[in-house]
Amino acid sequence: MNQTFNIHRFALVIKLDFFERGKNYLLIAAILVVLLLAMMLPITTSSKPVGFYEALHYMAMFVVMIFASSLYTGSAMTHYAAFPTSISSLMLPASKLEKFLSALFFNFAFIIPFLILFFQLHYRTIDIANAQFPAEGYKYPYIKPDLAVYFCFAYFMLHSIFFFGSIYFSKRSYVKTAAFIVVAVTVVFTIHIMLSGYLAHYPSRLNTLPLAGWEIWYFEGQNLAAGINELHVTHPLTAYRTIQAFTALFVLSFWYMAYLRLKEKEV
Repeated sequence: MNQTFNIHRFALVIKLDFFERGKNYLLIAAILVVLLLAMMLPITTSSKPVGFYEALHYMAMFVVMIFASSLYTGSAMTHYAAFPTSISSLMLPASKLEKFLSALFFNFAFIIPFLILFFQLHYRTIDIANAQFPAEGYKYPYIKPDLAVYFCFAYFMLHSIFFFGSIYFSKRSYVKTAAFIVVAVTVVFTIHIMLSGYLAHYPSRLNTLPLAGWEIWYFEGQNLAAGINELHVTHPLTAYRTIQAFTALFVLSFWYMAYLRLKEKEV
């Protein structure tokens, strides 16, 4: 098979992917859209602030991260890895790059719109809800910009791992990849919390995420209103750019490993 990239063959492979998996993908999309609307629209129904409705938006953020990314990406390349579809898919008259890019493109066609949908629903519903409150009253805040950026980074890192897992494992790829992620996240967060607590001399309260800034509080005894010392530690611009570069390299590395795994499958 000619391994030179051909845009016409690439379009045909995408079309084939849509006919084979489009129905299931659209069904998942419908369920997730209904779930997002059910979690994010209630905030517009009350004329006074409701903490639970505000918390639902943060819960919806994790629903998008966990389900919108993993449910689609977990099966992105399983047809090249799992029997009985792997033989016919690998024998498809298209180059390895065309097969790889079609799987990636078809996956992006669903996971990126869900990311956009979440933020559009968040900002618009918050605006509608705040318009109902008195001018001098409490207003729902938007998700903090640094948290939103962190969420986007984590979203695509999670996607890249599931994308690689979908071709690396021949059986139960979703379960095995999810188990790996759970173990890895547990280890990383445990080390991060222990190390940050040690470096901050075990403060009264510490809010931090891996590769993110720190919010530190020191209280005097049990009196939270007296002697409070609050510190916010953020990354300098150079370190922030380095973290962005690391995230991009992380995602690209897992994509490249998935491509190499596809080449191994075809040998």
